[in-house]
Amino acid sequence: MSERPKSREQRSLERRIQSHYESLPGSERALAELILEYPGDILFHSATALSEQVGVSKAAVTRLVQRLGYADYREMQREVREAQKAGEPIYLNTSLVSPAHNSDSVERHLERDLANLRQTLEGVSPRDLDAIVSRAVTAPRIWVLGFRNSYFFASYVRRQLIQVRPDVTLLPQPGQVLMEDLSHVTPEDLVIAIGLRRRPPVLRRGFEVLCQEVGVPIAYITDRVAVSTKKLATWNIVCQTRGISLFDSYVGVISILNYLCTEVVAQFSESGRARLGRTEDFMELLGELDPNN
Repeated sequence: MSERPKSREQRSLERRIQSHYESLPGSERALAELILEYPGDILFHSATALSEQVGVSKAAVTRLVQRLGYADYREMQREVREAQKAGEPIYLNTSLVSPAHNSDSVERHLERDLANLRQTLEGVSPRDLDAIVSRAVTAPRIWVLGFRNSYFFASYVRRQLIQVRPDVTLLPQPGQVLMEDLSHVTPEDLVIAIGLRRRPPVLRRGFEVLCQEVGVPIAYITDRVAVSTKKLATWNIVCQTRGISLFDSYVGVISILNYLCTEVVAQFSESGRARLGRTEDFMELLGELDPNN
């Protein structure tokens, strides 16, 4: 996977939104979240139509455009159009999805998943992936963090890594507050955090402690709507997650996590295989897997 340079101008809209995001009023923040996730929508909607899609006033669109430093909505559209011409995959993504019908719902579901997978992998830096893998191999301990839907993916990462290396801890632990375990983190460790949309406030507060008080590196797997938490992470792996309905699509997320875990396993070579073999031996002694089932 070759790393593609990102033009300063092509990323201008995204940077402007992120620099103002935390101070935006509610209506403008809702608009900003849609634009972050679907910047291509700007070309298909007038300012009025965009406001109606989000459920805010047209005045909110005008205020946001001016706050971001554009002369008017048309100037912002021109920037997105230039980014599309340059082939930026994120700017080719739109939310123009019609309701599912029995005749084409499976096909559209597949197309959306394939687009999410492609856009996720095209936007990832191979250098960042290599750095995360290297740290996961050398760190004395790995802490894997996730809340709500993200907890499932954190559990998956822990389950894969613990097969080839010790000291991989899933957080938060049942019945405990987060800092009961995070108080043991050191700067030599690695935190792998999965934070997909509808993130609880404790995730950002946890990042602030880990970053500012501990100084431990954070590998953050997230989506395009994340703003404040990304500023605190060492490496950001941003996934495209929108589905064709209420539920998000996580094909890009699981693909990235599978890749990271696979590369870590490959790096451990002999010691990893020895640990796997010992685990298999103990499972066979207890009869924990049914070979006939």
